[in-house]
Amino acid sequence: MVSTGDSVEMYDVRGPSAFDQLMKLEQEATQIFLNQPLFVPGLLQVAGYAAEMISRIAGLKPGDPELTNRVNVRMQRADAFEKRLQGTTPPHLWAAIDEAVLRRVVGGPEVMREQLDHLITMSEMDTVHLGIIPLNHGAHVGLGGSFEVHEVAGGEASVFFEGAPADEIVGTDQALARRYRETMETMMASAVSGAEARALLETIRTRHDGGITG
Repeated sequence: MVSTGDSVEMYDVRGPSAFDQLMKLEQEATQIFLNQPLFVPGLLQVAGYAAEMISRIAGLKPGDPELTNRVNVRMQRADAFEKRLQGTTPPHLWAAIDEAVLRRVVGGPEVMREQLDHLITMSEMDTVHLGIIPLNHGAHVGLGGSFEVHEVAGGEASVFFEGAPADEIVGTDQALARRYRETMETMMASAVSGAEARALLETIRTRHDGGITG
């Protein structure tokens, strides 16, 4: 992504540069759509949750300098984005999270309680729209894989795909971006949101007390 005055040029990137572009987009986007069927989206994670997820997925042991660096980067992203949300012109964020993600114990019950408390707090912001896909909904389109849509003020958008082989961001195909945004809209229509989502988060949080997750 290249900023030229008030306009933003979108382009396609695969590999390490895709993540660099993503971080720039997070600071430019006016609307962000996050679908993550396996874990809490990075922008909404707390440090303990992030450390456990990165450690398990990347095979890094506690104390490994690479793990520390990755967690620090993720938390810096999350902190910078939260400052945008608290600013005078906050972006709108839509996040669809599968209920199973919230019930999975990552890092222990204490970490999960902290993570759920953070989600509750974030969902109380006017421009944060959290949708939880209930377990009783069954299979849904979001289970096909994680993706993010970042739309800038001019209306153009990029789609980010996070993957083990390599990350990828597509900014030249606006039809693709619209399709993924429509996918998110479909998911949010099937999700519980607002006060209902917060009530579900509170219920799930109590299940993590004392290690009870059923």
